[in-house]
Amino acid sequence: MSTDTIPFVKWGDYKSSDSNNPDTLKIKVCDLDTFETEYSENIQVLLETTNGLESRILPLKSHTSLNASLLKMWNKSIQEKKIKKDSTIKLNTWLGESKNGYPIRRFSMNL
Repeated sequence: MSTDTIPFVKWGDYKSSDSNNPDTLKIKVCDLDTFETEYSENIQVLLETTNGLESRILPLKSHTSLNASLLKMWNKSIQEKKIKKDSTIKLNTWLGESKNGYPIRRFSMNL
């Protein structure tokens, strides 16, 4: 299946900076295999929107960023067989602060 016309999840759309009240994405896993584009390592999912489930590409790690937390969390969950095809996941995200005081996107998963 070609992913050329599938829109990406844009992390900039998620503005929460409160870990106690994060932005939540409800996703359904379409495929367990990640794939790379010019800019990031990704996974294809169905994202719950106001219009129902819509196909999206979820960036797990940008090639220009050192933040690999979501990719590591994803791979660990796959390895432990917590994520399977057609699994439904609540992915929480917020902007936190790095060890150096810079903004960094944080994630948690409810499987």
